[in-house]
Amino acid sequence: MGYLPSKSFVALSVNSTREWVVERWSAGVQALHHRPIAVDGRRRISILEFDEPALVLGSRGRDPQIGETTTRRQSGGGIVWLDPCESTWIDITLPRNDPLWLDDLSRSFHWIGESIASAFVELGLNAGIHKANLVGTGNWCFDGIGPGEVTLSGRKLVGIAQRRTRRSARFQCVWYRRFQRPQGLADVNSKGIGWADAGLDCSMIEVRNLVVSKLLAV
Repeated sequence: MGYLPSKSFVALSVNSTREWVVERWSAGVQALHHRPIAVDGRRRISILEFDEPALVLGSRGRDPQIGETTTRRQSGGGIVWLDPCESTWIDITLPRNDPLWLDDLSRSFHWIGESIASAFVELGLNAGIHKANLVGTGNWCFDGIGPGEVTLSGRKLVGIAQRRTRRSARFQCVWYRRFQRPQGLADVNSKGIGWADAGLDCSMIEVRNLVVSKLLAV
């Protein structure tokens, strides 16, 4: 899939103290992960669309060598499987001078997790966020639950990773309609769950748009 310029617009929620730029990118997974972080001092939500599945390694993660298309992101965390038919991916960029910025890395995820969880609550799921230290181990993102990530009945509903620079932070958020790993790979340690696995019956676009609206209201 070719790399296309973003299509963006400025949105201002009635409850927000700052303008948000909402943009849509369509490209291959590798190109999307390596686009530059905005440094224009504005809050930004990036809706990321791709048409081929890929295995995404964390910045220091080990490649499992299972024969899938693989790329590496610049944020930490475990391996993520991205499938355009099942997963939703958005990035949130926050400038360092923003009131939402927290130097505490663990707590810096909380406002995002709470906003996303509120969307799932409105849709009928009893979602919340994890406020303790990392739970679980393994090379895969959804084998563990980190601070600020969205949970449902002790399972991980939304994974969030962060990359920081001197001027801004990019939070990368992924969730699933039906949770999955690459076909044929065992998931005995997985804590992941998709919203359709939990019985929610709606479209991926409906879920994504509600999540974006909750973020815009911050």
